[in-house]
Amino acid sequence: MSVAFVWFATGVLVVHHDYCVMGAHWLGRLGLGPSWMYVTCAGEVMLALIVARSQPTTLLTVLQTGAVATFTVLLAGLDPMLLAHPVGVLTKNLPLIAVLWTAWLVAREGWTERATWLLRAGMAVIWMTEGLFPKILFQQPWEVEIVAGSGLVPIDPSLFLIGMGVAQIASGIAVLALKPGRLLIGLLLCQVAALLVLPVLVSIQEPALWIHPFGPLTKNVPIVVGTLVLVKRCSSSS
Repeated sequence: MSVAFVWFATGVLVVHHDYCVMGAHWLGRLGLGPSWMYVTCAGEVMLALIVARSQPTTLLTVLQTGAVATFTVLLAGLDPMLLAHPVGVLTKNLPLIAVLWTAWLVAREGWTERATWLLRAGMAVIWMTEGLFPKILFQQPWEVEIVAGSGLVPIDPSLFLIGMGVAQIASGIAVLALKPGRLLIGLLLCQVAALLVLPVLVSIQEPALWIHPFGPLTKNVPIVVGTLVLVKRCSSSS
């Protein structure tokens, strides 16, 4: 259902003017006209309805994975810096795919150890990529400006981002390293809080992120849901 939400939101937001402007820009770079945007969005809404009403079959899972992977490769080819985007417009596709295949595994064999580990890896990887690429290796001016403009950071914004990146990487590694128990549950709940609070703080200065065609904020929904599922799994096994 959380993945279906992403497809649905990405499709219906085409009614917003800013979405259409951004979508037309990227389609133009691919050599495609704006009409393709409406066709694609209609397909995404239909896919959302199918996903929401169906079991995670192999065909449906492969179809969604293929669509996400194709989208990622095409855009990364056009602009490799999208892989280091501060709000994870492409890197958030990794936990999205992990959620898809975890659901596929659970439908076939229940909550086995490998299903749980796949979900843990998917939820951990986004913290590591978000910490390493945009925060440490490829800081982008607009994120530095957002930090400076927030009025909440008393130190140099660039140094703050590096520190934040180190903390994110550490939290991702900890999700994989910690055994199920109170410490892991506490960490996962802190990550959920960050996934809810940080987008709000960022979007105060960049509200267009909510209607961006690549869904950088709507993709937080399956990450939040996946993390909460891990909390439940840890609680039942501890």
